[in-house]
Amino acid sequence: MTTTTTTTVKTTTVVVRGTSGGGRRGGAVRATRAREAVSVGDQHRRAAVEGTFGEKVRAGVVGLAACAALGMATPAMTRAGELEIMQTPRLEDGYVVDDAGVLSRSSATAINKSLKELEDQTGYRLNVVTVRKLVFETDPFAFGDKVLEKWYPTVEEGNNKGNLLLVKSTKDGALVGGPKFLKAVGDDLIDSVLTSNYGVNLEQEKYNEALVSSVKRVAAVLEGKADPGPPEKFEAAKGSNFKTRSETNEKRDVFANVVIGLLVISFVVPMLQYAGYVVGDPDFDE
Repeated sequence: MTTTTTTTVKTTTVVVRGTSGGGRRGGAVRATRAREAVSVGDQHRRAAVEGTFGEKVRAGVVGLAACAALGMATPAMTRAGELEIMQTPRLEDGYVVDDAGVLSRSSATAINKSLKELEDQTGYRLNVVTVRKLVFETDPFAFGDKVLEKWYPTVEEGNNKGNLLLVKSTKDGALVGGPKFLKAVGDDLIDSVLTSNYGVNLEQEKYNEALVSSVKRVAAVLEGKADPGPPEKFEAAKGSNFKTRSETNEKRDVFANVVIGLLVISFVVPMLQYAGYVVGDPDFDE
């Protein structure tokens, strides 16, 4: 009986120990699983945060790249018109290079027709060139001459050729040509076209009328006909500040003289000062 009781107590003790150990192990397991759950949750949150941050960084990089591309593209666009014209082959079929996009289809057709008849009848060829902006060569006459020399490299080729240039950004232009072309047109007509047909119409951004009316006047004179004359409204708008070729050349000469004078002064004055210092210093040779 005693033995049985002792065994029961031991069994009970074992059961109690087993239950107690199992509780601690269960608690440990639950704690471990809880920590693992927290850890996994933290990992998910960090991943989400890192993903959001990464997306923001990528978006920022893409935005900066786009801004940089736009920043680099802007000056390229401003230069493109000028460069494209210089790279354009000599016109064979048509007479118009409308890089500035100012001519309507009807105006371009009328100009091409008029200039085709002019070349067929007289041998004189006039090309109409529009450009958005001049960046490298800002003088319209100089740029027009460059294009003419590019298309007609020799005097024989360009002798009876001309270019009528329009610059949209400055509302300016030029009429240039080979020796025979310029002699036939005359300086008076060139100045009148640029001050009246260009001057009045470009101030009002009437680019089509400026070019069409200018072509009519030049073509008429080269064909031996009477000059149609400037627009009627030009009489009421005299005093236009449009620069003629002679005025442009005069201002360029004045600017060149000023620069040369400043260079001479920058060299001569220090030399005179040094000479005066040497002469006035009795101990200089010692």
